[in-house]
Amino acid sequence: MAEGNELHPTQPPLVNQECQVNIFSEINLRETTFICNRFIYTDRCDAEIQVDIATTSRILMTNNSIKKDKSCGTVKRSFQDQFTETKSQEFAGFSSIINDNDLLDLAGLSFSNFEFLISKLTVIKCTVSMKDRLLIFLMKMKTGLTFSALSVLFGIHRTTISRIFYSILKNLASVTANLVFWPNRAAIRATMPECFRPDYINTRVIIDCTEFRIEVPSAVDNSVLCYSHYKKGFTAKVLIGITPSGFISFKSKVAGGRKSDSQMTVESGLIDLLEAGDEVLADKGFPAIKEVLDKSGKKVKIIMPPFLSKQNEFSQEETERTYDIARVRIHVERIMQRLRIYRVLDKIPHNLFNYIDDIVHVCCVLVNLQPPIFSKKNTVRE
Repeated sequence: MAEGNELHPTQPPLVNQECQVNIFSEINLRETTFICNRFIYTDRCDAEIQVDIATTSRILMTNNSIKKDKSCGTVKRSFQDQFTETKSQEFAGFSSIINDNDLLDLAGLSFSNFEFLISKLTVIKCTVSMKDRLLIFLMKMKTGLTFSALSVLFGIHRTTISRIFYSILKNLASVTANLVFWPNRAAIRATMPECFRPDYINTRVIIDCTEFRIEVPSAVDNSVLCYSHYKKGFTAKVLIGITPSGFISFKSKVAGGRKSDSQMTVESGLIDLLEAGDEVLADKGFPAIKEVLDKSGKKVKIIMPPFLSKQNEFSQEETERTYDIARVRIHVERIMQRLRIYRVLDKIPHNLFNYIDDIVHVCCVLVNLQPPIFSKKNTVRE
């Protein structure tokens, strides 16, 4: 470098900026001194500025395990968990049920009907009380809960629950066999609703078939007989007959879903119960019944809605007749709806196949124990 540009070794550099902070701390009260030195060297200027700032600050000494308070002058609020105190109540079987609504939700019947069924059952020695055993059975019928779920609710082993169900089912089906019966004409006339008069005063029974799903049968032959093209699955079918007042008076044996409604009726023995002058209300699924009745020689009339044959549409008279028949036949659909509230019929498992007739029979008995579908003024209950 040129001599003019060389710096003397003892000469300070052109620019030397230094920021020095000294903090002297005490335990409670500390004094902080801020010193700022600035040296500027040029060919013409050599200046030094020193500023001393003495401040006093208070520092909060805290432990590392506790977080520092960073509130900015706001009111500090403390929140604590609030628990809703409720009475702990465990399900203790029949003793936990207080009113009719609770029993209707769990078992599908009232206290009076529950006591009626208790009086019908045969007393058997068991560690579980008779009321709890009947409640277990009715809860299975009404809710469709598995034996394992019921064992959790009642605190009883699953095997014991299943034994209770099968024993009550066998006992109840036997002692209530007469609660689904064929009444005589006088009884039907005495309970005939006004909506059946005078056009359908001779109605003896309203019939219909209902299907409910089942698990796939293990045997191939049974699978073929149980497949229903209408339901697109494996089903079981039963024929139900009711009186005009809504009482289930007839129940056939349970058959596979593939069997037609007419075949179910012929094989059920219903025609043998009919007398001359009786009328049977049915839908369009029973076309072969007329031929069977004509061959039997009985003067029994089957009333069905008119069929749409070669014509494109019904005449006004046929339309009015269709609505007129549907107006009185709709009551069997109301009974079928009541039958469906027992969720055990939603899908029958393999372990209940051998008991399916008794299960349907008890469901029909429970429906007959319910209040009638007609009020005292002979109007349909909504």
